[in-house]
Amino acid sequence: MFIQISGQNKSTDESINDIDKLWKGIREGRSESLSGLFCISYSWLFNYGFKIVPKEDFIKDTIQELFLNVWKRRDGINKAISVKSYLFSSLRRIIMRRLQKQRNRTQRNHSYDENHFKEIYNIEEVIIHFETSKEKKEQLKLAMESLSERQKEAIYLKFYNGLSNNEIAEVMGINKQSVYNHVSKAIAEMQDYVT
Repeated sequence: MFIQISGQNKSTDESINDIDKLWKGIREGRSESLSGLFCISYSWLFNYGFKIVPKEDFIKDTIQELFLNVWKRRDGINKAISVKSYLFSSLRRIIMRRLQKQRNRTQRNHSYDENHFKEIYNIEEVIIHFETSKEKKEQLKLAMESLSERQKEAIYLKFYNGLSNNEIAEVMGINKQSVYNHVSKAIAEMQDYVT
């Protein structure tokens, strides 16, 4: 079953208030609110999920599952402090659960490899974001490659999705201090490369 998108095509730049209103509408049983939230959040959820598992159909299915779960549980869900971080962490849990099911099915005894997060940034994003010279781009590319996978994920969530340390901690399943450590260490390591 797929969520039907009805009405006007909404911009992904909706304010937090609009997202909160849609969340409230879902909790009140309004299906148009579910469609609205789906439209607003689909692209950033897809981009995040694709960084974890670069399989388009897999990620589309997990996003569908996420919104179907939200709708099924609408009577029991609470007001979210941050709807965006709630959706990110829920999507991450669904992805991890599906990966575990796949591993069990194929009886592989290897654990999830965070190398799926290896290519967080393509060079075009780095160029636009930092507007640096060719030499600076090379230094920045080397700096990004030097980071651990967890550092890359924390940087991606913080600077490309604007999540707070608390929200990142919830998404990554770690404590706030660990997020702070990952981000600050990543920035310090990158500064060593970029002069």
